[in-house]
Amino acid sequence: MKKILAIWPHPDDIELWCFWTMCRYASEWDDINFLVLTKWEWWSNWLDRTNEAKESASLLKCNLFIENLKDKYVSEWVETISVIEKYINKIKPDIVFIPSRYDTHQDHRAIHYASLVATRLINEIYIYQSPSTNTDFKPNYYVDITDFIETKLKAVKIHSSQWWKVYMADRAVKWLAEYRAFDIFRNDKFFEAFELFRSIK
Repeated sequence: MKKILAIWPHPDDIELWCFWTMCRYASEWDDINFLVLTKWEWWSNWLDRTNEAKESASLLKCNLFIENLKDKYVSEWVETISVIEKYINKIKPDIVFIPSRYDTHQDHRAIHYASLVATRLINEIYIYQSPSTNTDFKPNYYVDITDFIETKLKAVKIHSSQWWKVYMADRAVKWLAEYRAFDIFRNDKFFEAFELFRSIK
């Protein structure tokens, strides 16, 4: 059994950018852990966001940890590093997923760099993309998630407080997974794609 830790800036990031891959790990009885570093955005209700994250995580029966760093003001320095290190030491993960440095959202970039410090002793690290990831993101690791399409769509819908974001639509979520399949000439399937940062066997 592997221990997986996915690190996210905001409550709906998990569902959008690697939830299918987490479904696949869960189907293999791996230990899945989600760490969300902020609870809310200035215009939203923090309780709604927290409850949505809990309900979504319950689909996988995984462990969910929610911290309270300030949305839009997350630092890449010691405050954030120490929070991430706390969970690295607690969970002792085998595999960690982190956001990309090629991102136009400052929280995502900051958490990327803080995560690199906090996970310096982790053997296997993957980088995911988000809606604000720019075209410098170049995936080289693909996960077949065809069997888990409906579970992810259900998880995204749970975040009803974010209904107005265009990338939350079913067709947007499925399109990206289909596009990633086209990347590798697997046109009859759906994939999530990552950058492999480090793999030590």
